[in-house]
Amino acid sequence: MARRPIVLMVCAIGFGAVPAFGQTPAYRAPRTSDGHPNLNGIWQAMNTANWDLEAHAARQGLVLELGAVGAEPGGLSVVEGGTIPYLPAALAQRKENFQNRLKADPEIMCYLPGVPRATYMPYPFQIFQSDKAIAIAYEYDGAFRNIYLKDPGPPPVDTWMGQSVARWEGDTLVVDVTGLDERTWFDR
Repeated sequence: MARRPIVLMVCAIGFGAVPAFGQTPAYRAPRTSDGHPNLNGIWQAMNTANWDLEAHAARQGLVLELGAVGAEPGGLSVVEGGTIPYLPAALAQRKENFQNRLKADPEIMCYLPGVPRATYMPYPFQIFQSDKAIAIAYEYDGAFRNIYLKDPGPPPVDTWMGQSVARWEGDTLVVDVTGLDERTWFDR
């Protein structure tokens, strides 16, 4: 009789350990020769951030004759916390942009989209990474972005894609962008 509780206890401990053996280890991205995550490859954002970074319902397009072709899909927020904490002037500018999007949206005007928008448009892009620099070639409008790993100093002029300077914080690539053209938008 005394053996039965011991056998049950051993079985309970054994079965309790089984889930630990079946768990997938935490993902570790492939590495480059300098030990950083390897970002090389073709990427594409599969979300609706191009239409609105924050959560939004589907809405009809600007040209009703196009029907569903021109409609904007609903989507979830891609912003940590759900909403962007805009300053009052920035929120007013966003509302003005939305009202005038048919005439002023860089994408509708076939201009470069700027960053970060180029990265979450519904088109693929390719990242080329070395230990000295990172470059991104975007399908949309042939846009190209250099990401310096060593600060070259202030940008000489403002541009649609700005000047990107990055640093690694552990496995996270932190990119600071300066010199953006003031007509660059986050979304529609």
